[in-house]
Amino acid sequence: MRRLLALLIATLMLLTTAACGGDSSDGATKSDVDMGDTIEGLSVSGKFAAQPEVEVDPAVKVDKPTTQVISAGDGNPVLANKKAMFNIYLAQGDGKKLFSSNEQGTPMQVEMQDDKFFPVIIKALVDKPQGSRVAVAATVKDVWGKAGVPQLKLKTTDTVLFVLDVLSVEPTEVVKKPSGTPVDAPATAPVVQESGGQVTGLDFSKAPKTPPTKLQVIPLIEGTGPKAEKGRLVTFNYYGAVWGSKKPFDSSFARGAPEPFGVGVNGLIKAWDDVIPGLKRGSRVLIIAPASQAYGARAQQGIPKNSTLAFVVDVLGVDS
Repeated sequence: MRRLLALLIATLMLLTTAACGGDSSDGATKSDVDMGDTIEGLSVSGKFAAQPEVEVDPAVKVDKPTTQVISAGDGNPVLANKKAMFNIYLAQGDGKKLFSSNEQGTPMQVEMQDDKFFPVIIKALVDKPQGSRVAVAATVKDVWGKAGVPQLKLKTTDTVLFVLDVLSVEPTEVVKKPSGTPVDAPATAPVVQESGGQVTGLDFSKAPKTPPTKLQVIPLIEGTGPKAEKGRLVTFNYYGAVWGSKKPFDSSFARGAPEPFGVGVNGLIKAWDDVIPGLKRGSRVLIIAPASQAYGARAQQGIPKNSTLAFVVDVLGVDS
């Protein structure tokens, strides 16, 4: 069973990208939502965001993709070409469960583009508001193409069922840079180096040579916007370096644009999952993450094992 799940996860993630709300725009009203068509034989119950209870009687059989909104949310809508975060439950047409992101512990984070995930899912979710539960019935061929998914032992004409809970959408209000009240950092903290408003480095010359062994969160600018929430997408810029290094191992500043990530959903290192929820939009913080709060004994590209890491994080947009 573990091998089957691993294969299925790999198949689901094949077209996705890997990753290290509300704001002031108007959310949709439930009366605005296209509820789609009834999927005959399918019954879905249970609490939103928790694993759905799926019952099938008789077995669902379709010859083209069918979308049904089980319950409509009232948050901001999923937008084409923007990221959305959702739980995904997959079953055969007879109701046999194949995969559940709830059981895996981490929801999907996907840019709503046909080349990034299954087009039938993209089409079903775009324009649906945050907080919605959406069901999709489609043939294996409609989802995976004419090659199908041999590892699941399903024919291309077989029906599969998806239940999708839209947990968060990419923040719609994103500030260009941190703003708020500057805070003096300790004299021994790494110093942020900037050029043209972009973080370009960290100066460790006055910092201890021996890296800290406990998580440290050093506010540099206290923002005044809404707070980032656990389980939602947050847009931020970041610069990360191994303690004492003159070069980053990763930097969204260098790539030229902030990036949205789900926080508190086991998709980031523990330090970020613990620290970023609660920070206000406009904030800048320096996060010192010992190995136990980062990658531990697992070496990563540009990061030796058991490394203490230093991050500058600018919180620029929140989905609340």
